[in-house]
Amino acid sequence: MQGNATLREVIQILFSNNVVIGTDINDAWRNVLWCIARNGYSYVIEKGSYENEVRKQVDKLMVVIEEPGKRPLAPFMPGGSGIPAPATEESIHQYFKEYIMGIEDDRSDKEDYKYSDFIMTQIDDVIKCLKVSNGNTNQACITIGNEFSTKLKDPPCLKVIDFKVVNKKLNCSVYFRSWDIFAAFPVNIGGLQLLKEYVLLHLDNIEDGNIFAYSAGAHIYEMYFDIVNMLNVDKIKI
Repeated sequence: MQGNATLREVIQILFSNNVVIGTDINDAWRNVLWCIARNGYSYVIEKGSYENEVRKQVDKLMVVIEEPGKRPLAPFMPGGSGIPAPATEESIHQYFKEYIMGIEDDRSDKEDYKYSDFIMTQIDDVIKCLKVSNGNTNQACITIGNEFSTKLKDPPCLKVIDFKVVNKKLNCSVYFRSWDIFAAFPVNIGGLQLLKEYVLLHLDNIEDGNIFAYSAGAHIYEMYFDIVNMLNVDKIKI
């Protein structure tokens, strides 16, 4: 890479491999939308959420969020745009309490599970693992789902939450088999950051670190195309 490469050229090189780097959640979210608008392919959904509709998707995505704990966690829209943000601080905290921690669990008849069903049965062991190893372990990993998940109409999108201490900082890596970037990314990552901060409360002399997010099916639904086109330089084309 040339030393005088512009920021846009650097971003284009990264986007060519669907690698996105963001300072905070808002920055990462906008960059992922841009990446999918630029590099995604379009197809009609035959099985899954919103069947028979179009979505724009990349077949692989890696996101690095360098300061995921920076407040506000929620993304913000351009002033005067009139576009409602897909998440607020309140909705992120409510998601954390209800879907991550299982507090105020008021699930509907259509909800076969919540992530908290799997997270809360494993989180204490993950924290213990990190404590007794002084962070020197690769075993602090939570899996979402079980042998019955493939029989569900809508199996869990989030599959793995991994914690690692690197250079005295707690990093979190997550994997989504399928990921609604416009509507779900901000609340998902915001809630997982709050989970990371919960783990940090139980560790001594460890600071907050990065979030690394991966997906083999990161997408934007057709219903959001017009909004995404208003927010991005590169437009979604079908």
